[in-house]
Amino acid sequence: MRPPFAAVSLLPVLFLLLPPTPLPAQEEATTGEPVAAAGKSTRQRVPFLRPQGTYADLAEMGFSPMSLLGGGGAPPKPFYRFLESVEGLTKVAETEVLLDLSGDATFHQPQLRELERALRRVRAAGKQITCYVENVDTATLQIAAQCDRVLMADMGACDLRSPAMSVMHLKDALDLLGIQVEVTRVGAFKGAVEPYMLPAMSDHLRAHYEAMLRSMNDDVVRCIAEGRKLAPATVRALQAQRLLTAKEALANGLVDRLVPWSGAQRALAVVRGDEAFELQDAAPKKKAQSRDLMAILTSLLRQKKEEEIDDPQIVVLHLSGQIVDGDKPQPGNMVGGVAVKEIDKLAGNELVKGVVVRVNSPGGSATASEAIRTALQRLAAKKPVVFSMGELAASGGYWITAIGQPILAEIGTITGSIGVFGMRFQPGALMRRLGVHTEIVRLDEGPLMDAMDRPWSETARARMQAFVDEIYARFLEHVAVSRRMDVAAVDAIAGGRVWSGQQAVDNRLVDAIGGLEDAIGRVRALAALGPDVEVVHAPEPKNFADSLFASLFEAQVRAGTDAALLSTLLAECARFTEVLAVVRDALAAADTGVPRLYALLPMGLRVR
Repeated sequence: MRPPFAAVSLLPVLFLLLPPTPLPAQEEATTGEPVAAAGKSTRQRVPFLRPQGTYADLAEMGFSPMSLLGGGGAPPKPFYRFLESVEGLTKVAETEVLLDLSGDATFHQPQLRELERALRRVRAAGKQITCYVENVDTATLQIAAQCDRVLMADMGACDLRSPAMSVMHLKDALDLLGIQVEVTRVGAFKGAVEPYMLPAMSDHLRAHYEAMLRSMNDDVVRCIAEGRKLAPATVRALQAQRLLTAKEALANGLVDRLVPWSGAQRALAVVRGDEAFELQDAAPKKKAQSRDLMAILTSLLRQKKEEEIDDPQIVVLHLSGQIVDGDKPQPGNMVGGVAVKEIDKLAGNELVKGVVVRVNSPGGSATASEAIRTALQRLAAKKPVVFSMGELAASGGYWITAIGQPILAEIGTITGSIGVFGMRFQPGALMRRLGVHTEIVRLDEGPLMDAMDRPWSETARARMQAFVDEIYARFLEHVAVSRRMDVAAVDAIAGGRVWSGQQAVDNRLVDAIGGLEDAIGRVRALAALGPDVEVVHAPEPKNFADSLFASLFEAQVRAGTDAALLSTLLAECARFTEVLAVVRDALAAADTGVPRLYALLPMGLRVR
């Protein structure tokens, strides 16, 4: 239910932020670069692209007054729309194209592989790609290496950082605060709980993570080495050195030429030896949004009409975020009831001929994961389903794929983490230091499981462990049936272990390395569909009013549930959003008596 205050408080915010005078809509480039006027010049045109900002598989709606008030940055942009722009370069009339990577574009590793394949198709179409860079990081270099020539600003720097993981351990801080974390889990490799149990990472978990990073980095080295025609050992040695000047990058073959720091257009003019050309933005154009206040308010308060499917389609269903129970949409989360409703709707639509399920999730609630998995089973019984894993499809994010259908992942995908845990915070020692004492009037020992000021009894702990063991056994069984393996064989690679995409293929948890286009191709083949059948992405972003009201309500809930005893702890681990969600969920469930079990990979395990 939307809070009644939201609609009232929204109006002054919008009046402060937006001018009431309407501005005429105009054509603008999605990249923000100037666009040459068509038909007003006879100079040679050079199509170009300049990615900027962060790209997400399915970006949410853009403008947000609350993000402006809070100092937040621009929202993510839709990655596959940008990928379509890259693919569009294969069809332009010109043979010379420019890729300007001087912006702040951010892509994760699976997206980089999609771009690598797309740029190879552009070159195969007979286009010569010139790439301009200023400061270069590992991700930028992986893109630039796929171009015919790389121009680097002469005052730039190259940061060839190898992948790493940072995991914050809170055990000592919790001991100082007097907060005990009680955990029930299966598997010594379920790293989501180690930061609360140990002051430092265990040796066996460190070795496991290093093997995963090595597998992922081998693909990074391959990409750069193949593109720049270097030996992999050379690239690896440069990674160990990490920081290189522009001159060193040139000397080591990472770029082709140094140019003055004066922008992509002047750099291209330098290497061409003339200025008889003009850049033409190859990104699709869109209408600039009207800034008329009444038009915006009307749009905010009007529900978006659901679009009807009129022709046969392949649907790419994006299941992203932490998996949580519930029936109401929650920004950034994969809500069990909402996802099930969307899946069943696709299953019942005869014009949907096949579905690619794109998973980007660290997991979450075991019960919500199971609800989504069974809904996907129903969908697969009616039409072809292929899974495409993005940056992260682990724990509950892997659970939902266990329906016996093809699974594709990129080498840089983090997957696996087949394990289950239960966790609760118990600040009894801190409460005693503060002079707080709780009396519980009860008829038996059962209510003591909810007592936040005392540890579980051995009997209570055994009961919780039994819950975890049962869910873990179910997880193993699902995977064993889905992957046609023995339960013992699954258990040997489970226990919370995480894998790169290539390791997952080697361990039979994933069928093949491939991106979204490969998954779409498999669906076309399974459904015997031609290339003319349209591909659409779902779900569509919610209208702005729904997203804003949900954000306001979530902020009010956060402000109204002041967990004072845990405030210091939460401030320390604020960047671990999945962990905090578990804490909030556990606190909210404290009075229900129903145990919460999670199949979750923490945010700290993302490779940076």
